[in-house]
Amino acid sequence: MRVWVTGGCGFLGRQIVAALARQGAEPVCMTVDLLDPIARHRAVAACGAPVLVHGAWVTRHGAYWDSPDNLDWCAATLDLLRGFAAQGGRRVVLVGSCAEYDWQRPARTPWRETRACRPASLYGAAKLAAWIAGAAFARQAGMSAACARVFIPVGCGEQPGRLLPSLLRAARTGVAVALGPADLTRDLMDVRDAGAAIAALALSGAQGVVNIGSGQGVTLGELARRVRAPVTFGKQAGRPGEPMWMVADITRLRRVTGFIPRHDLTDTIAAAAACLQAAA
Repeated sequence: MRVWVTGGCGFLGRQIVAALARQGAEPVCMTVDLLDPIARHRAVAACGAPVLVHGAWVTRHGAYWDSPDNLDWCAATLDLLRGFAAQGGRRVVLVGSCAEYDWQRPARTPWRETRACRPASLYGAAKLAAWIAGAAFARQAGMSAACARVFIPVGCGEQPGRLLPSLLRAARTGVAVALGPADLTRDLMDVRDAGAAIAALALSGAQGVVNIGSGQGVTLGELARRVRAPVTFGKQAGRPGEPMWMVADITRLRRVTGFIPRHDLTDTIAAAAACLQAAA
């Protein structure tokens, strides 16, 4: 089974590619600017794969939330699906985000796929729009479609400004890093597990939204303690409207793929620290 993975050289994409290969598929990656219509159409014609995992998107840390590039990526995604269907594509998996969900609904229970969507950012809105229109087009074109709604992948290869690398750097240098409230809770999933889960979803017949997460929450306070990093905690979350508690319900992921995360937080922290040390 050939599977075209866009964004296959990225933080998450590399893990999707590796997991597909482990699961017996033939991942196809191409270095191409998918925002260039001519390059995009050539790539679609050349991919020769019946399954598409679309992970490419604007991802620059700190900028992607409000970047106008999100609109370009939404449009490019829908055109990509149209071309993929015309070339005989049979299945598409869009890599989505927990930013698509309604962040204002208070909840201390894991978020299911039935949770209302009300994005608080342009990034989340563009991802949601691409999924809604893309799923409708897939039905019309006779393709199966799924949305891998990813929570927070962490681990080796993250951009330096993200949470875990920042804490690891603080632990090494002794310079405190500023965080949000100590009890802010997030679902941090080892990027290796996230890649494996998306690969399993791509090779399954499951359709619709499927959460990709660990199913476990960790507070900023606990994470800082585990990393042994000096920190200062604030009273507000990082972005306006950001929820204090965000953890995935992964019941559907387990049911449709049989996937169970393999890496715990201790393993993830160790792998990320080793990568940072190797890069230093």
